[in-house]
Amino acid sequence: MPEPNKRIIPQRKVLAIAILGVLILTGLLGVILWKFALAPQEPAVIKAPRPAIIDRYAVPTYPGQEPVAPAPLLDQDRPPNAAITALVPGIPPDPEDECAIISRQIKDFFTRLDQRDYIQKRRIVDGSKAYFGMLIDRLLANPPVVSGETADLLTILNNSVHLYRVLQRDDLLLFKDVLINEMADLENIMALFYRWSLIAADCPDVGINIHLPLPAMYEYAGFFLNTLGGRSYLFRRATRVRLLVKYYSVLILDQVNEAKLNHHGLDIRPAINSLLNEMPGTKALQKRDQYLAVLIELQDKYRRLYGP
Repeated sequence: MPEPNKRIIPQRKVLAIAILGVLILTGLLGVILWKFALAPQEPAVIKAPRPAIIDRYAVPTYPGQEPVAPAPLLDQDRPPNAAITALVPGIPPDPEDECAIISRQIKDFFTRLDQRDYIQKRRIVDGSKAYFGMLIDRLLANPPVVSGETADLLTILNNSVHLYRVLQRDDLLLFKDVLINEMADLENIMALFYRWSLIAADCPDVGINIHLPLPAMYEYAGFFLNTLGGRSYLFRRATRVRLLVKYYSVLILDQVNEAKLNHHGLDIRPAINSLLNEMPGTKALQKRDQYLAVLIELQDKYRRLYGP
């Protein structure tokens, strides 16, 4: 028999309070996990020795291909504010020769790709070069939101699934297959296509049909470096893919700054510092020291221009 002076709380009210408490805790936990998943993960800073400025203009070569002797630019020959395009194929004395070298390497890459079993199973009618050219054009014609992403939840959600909205499921699976099967040579492949993006406008028509204009690439560089959607996408990728995409996004943003096309007002310094923190501790990149040398050069450049 209950004591007369003590209040009796109905059992249903107790149950309702307990359920409400569980829902609140679950919601808080979900927000914490969501922020953790989307936030860029920075490893502990490793005090690595400052890498030497070595041959940063080496031409990427493939098995069975004769190496091409580079003609590196000396630091004293580079204008003080010139955009840094290091770790890309060398710059021969004759620009037309470079166009021929790079276009031949791109054609060779797609020829090898067409011979892969995983590509042949897809029965691509016009070959992988034409197909990937079409996919790249589609992506560049439909850029993600770079500025004002956090203005509303719908924009964040759209950015998070941007690649899935622009490309079809089979196209995404094809990109995934290429990343998996060509992972060992990914550094050379990305260096090759980045160099092509720099010289293509000045090259004669050589039938490549891979269009990588700087303003369109800038949108995706900003997407991967500066948005929740882009960073969450990279967070789910392998270390090598994530670091290379961030590295070349930084190089693209440097080009944009030199061309005075940075209309989103993106700050390149956090991305440079992030890579300099993360790269020294990874073994996923064969040319890590070369990338670090370029990033240190960029860091020095922007410190001179804007401070730390």
